[in-house]
Amino acid sequence: MDILYSSSDSYAFLTGISILSLLENNKSCDRIHIYIMDNHISQKNKEKLVEVVNNYGRHISFVPMPDMKVLTGQEIDTRRWNISTFGRLYMASALPETVHKALNIDCDTIIVDSLEPLWNTDMSGKVFGGMLECINDRYRRNVGKNSGDYYMNGGIVFLNLDEVRAGDYEKKFTDYIVKYGNSLAYLDQDVLNGVVEQNKKFILPMRYNVLSIYFYATYEQVLRIRRSKSEEFYSKEEYELSVQDPGLVHFTTCFLDGLRPWIKGNKHPFLKRFLEYKEMSPWKDVPLQEDKRSGLVKFRTNLLRKAPRFVLCEVASILHGVIIPEKNYRRMKQKVKE
Repeated sequence: MDILYSSSDSYAFLTGISILSLLENNKSCDRIHIYIMDNHISQKNKEKLVEVVNNYGRHISFVPMPDMKVLTGQEIDTRRWNISTFGRLYMASALPETVHKALNIDCDTIIVDSLEPLWNTDMSGKVFGGMLECINDRYRRNVGKNSGDYYMNGGIVFLNLDEVRAGDYEKKFTDYIVKYGNSLAYLDQDVLNGVVEQNKKFILPMRYNVLSIYFYATYEQVLRIRRSKSEEFYSKEEYELSVQDPGLVHFTTCFLDGLRPWIKGNKHPFLKRFLEYKEMSPWKDVPLQEDKRSGLVKFRTNLLRKAPRFVLCEVASILHGVIIPEKNYRRMKQKVKE
């Protein structure tokens, strides 16, 4: 397996914990090569990352992060995300041409089962494999897609690098970023969904990218919050089985929790597993981060937890299903006019 992580120094410890969990649960795999797209990772953290991979007898390579300002000719405001997230778009040129496909994994994850079934997915004729996001048509419209078109989450990105190279997709990605720049609501995720054609996308099993909200909300509640339809998402059966038996847990931000496992006070169902892998890693002595949220934000989160779930879903559906995508749409239209 050829696996890519994109990381800055501040996320290196999370990257290392995720890699350790991957290697721990994929010992039977014949070959694993970890590539890390390096966005100014310190030498100390690089040595720790190498230590993790060497302990399992696997291979690791660091590849340079593309200079997005040079590529696009502009500064990009990534808001709450790190610029490293754009790195996965350029796997085809960053990795050796002998690498024909690569699986990019976000660093805020733990792998709790073998990824070999995922890796063995036939990507012939496809460019991008990913897990469906539960969204509505406003989000599709924002990236120039039609009702019912696939919109994938960018946390796990499976790229057929041969197809990317043959179709010159990296230039298309760059052109899209130049066009929309700071208005990209979900950065590389929007780029992948906006550029790659419907017939070049491939839906991967949900259990390999189980987002935090899925552990806190029922299937029906998630559909309501996102104002989506069941036929545009996974089945209820696959949803519930994925939550019960995930292959990869993705610690995304979630308003029903407010914190993530490396911050004190988190209550994620897989917090214990995360801490187990942390304890096995070279970062075991790094303390959990303090909760630096303001008193108002903490009060709001506690209030949300106590609110009747049907009220909470209605409020969230207006916010996530209407207000946020409409705000993003206006921003994108303004950017195109400039």
